[in-house]
Amino acid sequence: MIIQNIMTDRLILIPVTLQMTTLLLCDNRTEIEHIGIQMSEHWPTPDTKDILPMVHETLKRHGAPSGFEFWMILCKDNNMVIGDIGFHGKPDKNGEVEVGFGLVREVWNKGYGYEALKGIVDWIKMQEGIKTLKADCLIDNVASRRILEKIGLEEIYRNDEYIFWKSNVKDLLV
Repeated sequence: MIIQNIMTDRLILIPVTLQMTTLLLCDNRTEIEHIGIQMSEHWPTPDTKDILPMVHETLKRHGAPSGFEFWMILCKDNNMVIGDIGFHGKPDKNGEVEVGFGLVREVWNKGYGYEALKGIVDWIKMQEGIKTLKADCLIDNVASRRILEKIGLEEIYRNDEYIFWKSNVKDLLV
């Protein structure tokens, strides 16, 4: 199955491919820009760089993206990568998936995080068997907390560092 890009008002979410992860791991920005994607000097972020090897191995095993890896977030007006959003793997046996996202600092507080999360939630609502969405964020990350609350996730637990969120997908506000 070919995963289509997700279009929102201002964004394009593109599922990362094996070719893209290969280029990103080699820091080959020129080849990515050659296919029409503009690279922010601040992306990939350190968090994205941490997960790239795992995503690369997953895509090597499966070939094409399933949608449960990560998606590059591009601004429609200039095709600039401003961040990424994705999952910590395919749904588990209970139909739970965990989402994470990150944006480059230059676009913080412009509504892009919420818009990207709304786009991905719309997508998971169309997938079979997904019942629950989970997320976590640092306690002091007020912007992410607001986005997760706005989308309809409920705080279920916190420790000294993180807040953990979870909600039934059908109850999310998109």
